[in-house]
This record gives sequence, C-alpha cells and structure tokens, in this order.
Amino acid sequence: MKKFVNVCLILAVAVMASSCNCYKKMAKKADEVTISCNPEVLTLKGQNIITDVTVTFPAKYYHKKAVAKVTPVLEFEGGSIEGVPQYFQGSKVKDNYTVIDKKTGGEYTMSVSIPYDPRAEVSTLVMVVEAKCQGKDAEMVEIARIPVAEGVNTLQNSVDYTSALELMSDKYEKTTVISEKANIMYNINASNVRKNQLTTEQVKALEAFITENVDKDRVTLGSVYANGYASPEGPLAFNDKLSKARSESGKKALTKELKKVEGVTYDAAAYGEDWDGFKELVEASNIEDKAMILQILQMTSNPVERDAQIKNMSAVFEQLAEEVLPQLRRTQLVATAEVQNLTDAEIKAAIEKGELSKLSLEQLLYGATLIEDNATKAKVYAAATKYEDARAFNNLGVVCAEMGDWASASTAFAKAAKVSSDATINNNITVGALAEGKYAEAKQYLAGASEEAKALASVAEGNYAAANGKLSGYNAAVNYVLEGNYSAAKSALAGDKSAEAEYLRAVIAAQMDNASEASAYLKSAISLNPALKAKAEKDVNLKGIEF
Repeated sequence: MKKFVNVCLILAVAVMASSCNCYKKMAKKADEVTISCNPEVLTLKGQNIITDVTVTFPAKYYHKKAVAKVTPVLEFEGGSIEGVPQYFQGSKVKDNYTVIDKKTGGEYTMSVSIPYDPRAEVSTLVMVVEAKCQGKDAEMVEIARIPVAEGVNTLQNSVDYTSALELMSDKYEKTTVISEKANIMYNINASNVRKNQLTTEQVKALEAFITENVDKDRVTLGSVYANGYASPEGPLAFNDKLSKARSESGKKALTKELKKVEGVTYDAAAYGEDWDGFKELVEASNIEDKAMILQILQMTSNPVERDAQIKNMSAVFEQLAEEVLPQLRRTQLVATAEVQNLTDAEIKAAIEKGELSKLSLEQLLYGATLIEDNATKAKVYAAATKYEDARAFNNLGVVCAEMGDWASASTAFAKAAKVSSDATINNNITVGALAEGKYAEAKQYLAGASEEAKALASVAEGNYAAANGKLSGYNAAVNYVLEGNYSAAKSALAGDKSAEAEYLRAVIAAQMDNASEASAYLKSAISLNPALKAKAEKDVNLKGIEF
C-alpha cells in the first residue's frame, strides 16, 4: 500500500493553477488517499498484464461536485498502452459514474488488464488522474500522474517450449541383409535334379551372388539353404520323405556347381507339403472356384482332409494339377548376406570433414543424432533437406528452436507440412506458434497436438489449473509457481541442476521472502549460464536479490 505524499504536491499545484475550489478542498487531504496493487507486482497472465488497483478515499474528502477520471497507463521505453479508465463523481453530480460520498468516503478497486507487449517487462504502471468540477469545467484537466507499480512478472513466458517438440526418426540400419533365391523344379514324385534346372537364370544369379559375397569386404555371407517342398497331393508321409530328398539333392547339386568357391556353408531343410505356397498361388490365379478352395483351406486344418475335399472337386482339381501343383514341387535355394554399413565413427568423421554430400538421407538423419553441437546438427539436417524429406525439415526446425531461433524453426516446420501430414509436424507447428506468441495460429493446430503442447497452450492462456498434471519437470515447476504452489514446484525440480532450474529456485525463494537462499541459487544459475545475469537485472521477481 502506498500513501500519496508526493501526489499532494502535484495535486496542490494543479489546484492553484485552476483556482477551482472543489480541487482545493480535496487537495488539502490528498495525503490521506491511499492506493494499492494486488498483486503488488504487475503480472503477465495469458496475453494480458493484470493487477487490481484499489483506491481508498477518506471520509469528508471527496467534493460533492467533483468528477475524476483515472486511467491506468503502462509506460515503457518506446511506447505506452492505456487501460480502461474509471470515472468517479461526488454525490451532487448528475451523472452515472461511481459515487464517492463526501461524508463516508469510499473505496473502489479497478481490475487493470493491459495487452502484453514484450517491451513492457521493464515498465511503470501510472494512474493518470484527470478532474473537473461539475458546472464549471467542460473539459477534463490532467492533475496527476501517479506511479503505482514497476516492472512485469513474466514468469509465464519462462516455460520451455522445446521440451514439447518431437524429432522424427531415421531409418538407418547399421547392417543390411541382402538375399538371392532360386528354385530347382522337379517332376511329380521325383527328387532327382535335372540338368536343365542348373542353367536357369535364377540359379546362375544365385551362384553369382554367392561368388561375389563370399569374401567381400564389409559383407558376411550366411549359410546357403536348400529348402525342399512337395505339392500337397498323395500320402502325407510320402511327401515328407520326398521334400527331404529334394532338399538333399538340391544341396548336393549346388555344392557341386560351386565346388571351386571356398568358404561357403551349405545346409538343407525339409518342409513337407507346401500348403502356404498352394494358398498364395490359388489367390493369385484366375481359377473359377478359387473362393471355395480358399474356404476349404480356412475351415479345414487337417492336410489329409484338405487333399480329399479338393480332389472331390474334380473339374477344379484338373486345373490345379496343371497350373498350381507343378510350381510346388521344388527345392528353394536361399543365400543371404549381411552388409556392414558405415559405422558411427565413419559417419561422424564424414560430418566433421564437411563431406555431407557423400552421405545418404538416412545416414544424414542418423548422423545428426551422433552430434552434440546444435550448430553442426543444423548443418547436417539442412544438408538432408535436399532430399525434400519431411523428417529433414522437421528435425532442422527442432534444432533451430533449441538454438533459440523460433522464426527459422517455424519456417522449417511449415516446409515439412508441405511434404507430409504427420502428426509430429502438426504438434511442432503448434508449439512453434505458442513460442512466438501467435496464439490464434496455435489454436488452429491444437486439436492434433500432444497433451504436453495442449498443456503449454493452457499456460499461455493463463489457465494454469488446466495444465496441472500434464507437465513434468521444469515446466511443471513453472506452472506450480504461477499458481503459488511452491512446495509442488520444488518437488518438480528435484534432481534438476540446470541453470534454468537454479534460476527458478531463486525466484521461488525470493517470493517466499528468503533473500539469502534466493541469492545463492541465483549465483549458481549465473555460474552455469552467464547470460542469465542480464535477465536477472530486469526480473521484478528478483528485485533486491544480490548476485
């Protein structure tokens, strides 16, 4: 609460200049008028700077014919913003303003709400008083400019928006498995390998694959398998033996073909009747009754019953015997190799040498995750954008935001959105708009954003209760402080030794009137991040705290 001792002088001078009796009588007791702010420090809540200003007029003070206009004005370097004025009148004034009775006096509280301007963090709230006497002065005369509060508590803006940003994953694989397949086909009920089956394009491609990769740098050739199958017709036991014989003959034939190639391991496996292959071929065929065949496969699990039911469809079975079953009498030769791609060290070395053009999209996206320095990360992601991939633009935006360049971040997110409608991008656009103070734009994307982003939007709107339980760590602590729940804020900061956490602890201590503790935390914060010194110098929360 503040007494207007100096205001009396201002008011008295104005009264003498105007020679107005109603002013003179009010000026004599002007030091008895009091004014207070609640909260005492102007506070940013949502997009407005708020406080309640209470003016108390003593008994026998307010002239019956006086009219006063009190306008809150926020003054700062480079400009000022006016709030909504309040009018007062004496009991004999014939108007509709708030009446202040001469006999009893009166008290009135003005709810001040002024749109936020970033320049107003260092500012003064001034109550501009204008007055006139009913029936004498047609125009209001400014009689006083009364400073009532200095600075704005902008703690709301201290939330870390970058925590709600999301990176998009790379698809880089440190090893890649490559393979080649070939089929050796057999006559019905036979397991001998015919010569013409070893000269097919498939088999020759398989042999070339094995020869090329058996001793190739960064490649590990696995075992080459001969997998034998039988068509699902005839006795089950017979077909099991037949598939095994085919796998062994296929293995033997391939081994003989590649006898000059050293270091290859061969193996064989038998799979009996190939019902899976049968189903795939039927599904891909134009057989008229294939729906009925597929239904039999679905409803009947016993292979003997399946065979019998399909054979009962005599016309269909003839078509199956001609088009499908011959393709199942085979040994499938399979060769696989594991290729070692660039190691972490090799990718990092390429980045450090500036050889980004030599790296693929996935290598660039993965390589950026190996780098600690954000400036270098940004260069890597920027190089990846040449592929016009949404992940490159999105991740570049995240790194720009972490570097404090929200304008560039939002530009990158917008480019990502042109390529993809991924929910991650939508979330990041929302967060970027919030960080830049573009709340109307943020609301356009908010429905599809993460719960954390929605909670941060609630904080930005001054709806701190709605954000409770939806934030964690530092951001949860900021929200608790805004609500005045210092105990919960301290708990949320537990274990966080960052400069920002130490700074917030200093604010908490200051608001709890523990100056020595606030000073200790502030000194710790500045030692971790010297840039916080400039912030502390104009932070009204830390006014009077030594550092």
